[in-house]
Parts: sequence; C-alpha cells; structure tokens
Amino acid sequence: MTEVAAVLLPVAIGFAISPVPLIELILVLFSRRRVANTIAFIVSLLVGTSLAVFLGALGGNAAGGDDAGGPSTITRVIIGALGLLLLLVGLQNWRNRRDESQPKVLATIYEMGPIPVAVLAVGVALFNPKNLPLLLAAGQTIGASSAPLAIGIVFVLVANSPYLAAAAYSLFGGQGAADRLDRMRAWLIRRNRLIMGILCLVLGALLMIKAISGIGG
Repeated sequence: MTEVAAVLLPVAIGFAISPVPLIELILVLFSRRRVANTIAFIVSLLVGTSLAVFLGALGGNAAGGDDAGGPSTITRVIIGALGLLLLLVGLQNWRNRRDESQPKVLATIYEMGPIPVAVLAVGVALFNPKNLPLLLAAGQTIGASSAPLAIGIVFVLVANSPYLAAAAYSLFGGQGAADRLDRMRAWLIRRNRLIMGILCLVLGALLMIKAISGIGG
C-alpha cells in the first residue's frame, strides 16, 4: 500500500496543479451562469477523471501481471510510453515558456452554458496531452493494487481537490475570494507554459524511472 501511495501521490499532485484547467475553472466561476456552470464543470471533471483512471485500470488488468504478482512487462512498457509522451510535451512547453499569450478557448467561456462547460471539463481529463497520460498511468497502478475501488476514489478526490476547493471558495467566499481568484488566473495565464513544462518533465521522468526499474527488476 505504501508503494502504491508513493507512485500515485505525485501523479495526483501533477493533475491537481495543472494550470489550464485551473484557469478554465476560475473563468467558469466568473461566467454568466456561474452556479450552474460550476456544478457542471466539477461533476463532469470528476466523471472524466474517473473514466480515464478506469480505462487505465482496464488496460492494466488486460495486460495481467508477472509471476511475482507485480505489473506485467506490457504494463511497464505502457507506463514508460506515457512517461515518454509527457517528456515530449514538457520539452515543447519548456521551449515556449516565455509565451504568455492566453489560450483561445478562455475567451469564450464567459458566455458558455452548463452543457458546453461540462464538455470542456471532460476534455480536461480525456483530451489534455498532460493529464490523460497521468490518469492512464495512475489507472495502471490502481488496477494492480489490492483495493482498486477505494484507492481509485481517494485518488480522484485528491487529484481534483484544488478544483473542489476553488469552487467552494468562490461560491461562499464573497468579493475577496473573487479578487484573489482573478489574480491567480492572471498569474497562471502568464506562467502556463513554464508550469506545464516543468510538471511534464518531472512527472514524465518519474514514470520512465518506474517503468525502467520495473523492467530491470
């Protein structure tokens, strides 16, 4: 259990502090239908995260385990490939780390309703080039654990804890909360690519080490 936690905690943190989803949520919190949109975003994000983890767990179970009860070679190769993908995404973002332009989708969020916001949130988990590899790799580990359902629930909640906290803070924190979240949004936009680059490089290296050490073992 300790080994599983050591593997999953960095992955959960890496998902939790993703700059673009946090920026999107903050913009949703300031949107025209902010209460309905916030609920749609949070629920869809939890569903999307759970689905990606479940798909990763299915892949791990299909690959089976080795004779010692550990992850199979196929599972380790998949984790290594996901780590390599994160390294490539990290290098691309690191090269563009001085680009402080705002992603185009952010300008359209204010007028969105709950359904487009829900689709946007699912995309955070299933179509983000950093988050999807992380969640699939987490699912691989969770699927091979002794209590996959309980560990999966805890992982999803921890990974989404900043979004849950930001939503509650905005809805109940008054004008002071709105001002602080707006300053956070501006700061994250300016440093989006730098943060993404560092996170992807670190997490990609961790997944590669996990895969290589497993194969070597």
